[in-house]
Amino acid sequence: MDVEIVSVEVIKPSQPTPTKLKTHQFSIIDQHIPHAYLPVPFFYVSLLHDPSQTLTLLKSSLSEALILFYPLAGRIKDEYHIDCSDNGVKFVHARVRRHSLSQALCPPRLDQMSRLFPTEQTVGQELLGVQVSFFECGGIAIVVYLSHKIADARGLCTFALGWASITKCGSASVLRPRFDLASVFPPIEVIPSLSFGELTEDPSTDHDKSVIKVFRFEASKIAELKAKAKANANDKDPSRMMAVTAFLWSIFAAMGRRGHNGNNHPRQCILSVPVNLRGRVPGLHEHTMGNAVVSTPLTVPMAPPIDLTEMPQLVKAIQDLVRRVDEGALVKRRDGGEVLKMMEAYLECYNKASASEGELGLYDVTSWLRFPFYEADFGWGKPAWVGVRNGSFNNVVTYFDTKSGDEIDAFITMSKEDMAQFESMPELLEFATPLHNALDSS
Repeated sequence: MDVEIVSVEVIKPSQPTPTKLKTHQFSIIDQHIPHAYLPVPFFYVSLLHDPSQTLTLLKSSLSEALILFYPLAGRIKDEYHIDCSDNGVKFVHARVRRHSLSQALCPPRLDQMSRLFPTEQTVGQELLGVQVSFFECGGIAIVVYLSHKIADARGLCTFALGWASITKCGSASVLRPRFDLASVFPPIEVIPSLSFGELTEDPSTDHDKSVIKVFRFEASKIAELKAKAKANANDKDPSRMMAVTAFLWSIFAAMGRRGHNGNNHPRQCILSVPVNLRGRVPGLHEHTMGNAVVSTPLTVPMAPPIDLTEMPQLVKAIQDLVRRVDEGALVKRRDGGEVLKMMEAYLECYNKASASEGELGLYDVTSWLRFPFYEADFGWGKPAWVGVRNGSFNNVVTYFDTKSGDEIDAFITMSKEDMAQFESMPELLEFATPLHNALDSS
């Protein structure tokens, strides 16, 4: 993709941050999360607009938004704090040449869109980067690149909606973010072995060895998977996330490990399941910024061939895991020690998988379902498509609602070898379709 960087500048809050807010404190979860970036591109179809006027408006509204989201314009001070001294955020203006929006999204190849992401401009201490790219057809790609150190996916969504609301309607209508996660989960002395430092990625990493593909689960297929995931017909339907996850888990485990003779060998498959603490832990709200999600590893012995009759067992395992979180000290007493136990369990599985030479597979599943990314209307309509770039880590699955809200786009990152095996499995293609046209997201 031929992308020309026209300009790079720093946008600062339109008003100075009050002295009492100059220091933002990390929570115990934030402390042990890497300074890696969460990149989300918002694509808008052909518009009748003046790029110069649009840029002026976006820069002005971003400056206003940074008053409310003041820590995002700061810099990491140490392992406990962000210095909120209004250093500003990078704003990149780009032009896409000889490439229309439909060409970029039919099919969407996020691993080949690196020039749409402000990676080279944001590597360093910036917590937030924005790139606005104009296609010759009139379409726009707005990429928000936020450090995981300051927010999870729900926090990124809150920022995007806030910025869009200010652009369209003015600051009076904007939602109010909360930066008080540390009051619920106070920081502690940092434990280096749990800092996830070895997992920190460089956003400019070469993706030649990995591939990101999007698979769509239509509403009718999700309904079929829900039915398969019930042990008894009278049982309550599992959630969309649980049904699709149990199905994909069956596929992952059956893929096995490619041996020297070309045959697949059984391997143990571990799933990392996210639990959003908002709405669970008293004091955490929908617009609480920071990392309010914990991931816990889950292992159920499985082996080829694929047996979808085991889906109820997998769903029950996920439900039991979530129930243990709901009934445990993390939720009941807001015990930060439970956070460390979960991180320790995850890192132990990660290290085992890394050292197993393929005998053990660890798959990270992240659900962004019901996050209202498609409400990001800057004044020229809602996005035609919203994606996510999983980064340079393999075996990552991210669920996104489609624009209609009743389907799921699963963004899956794997090695090229594993992806070739994965997407050729007939059981997968019976329920999921490779996304060939992201603009067909009604």
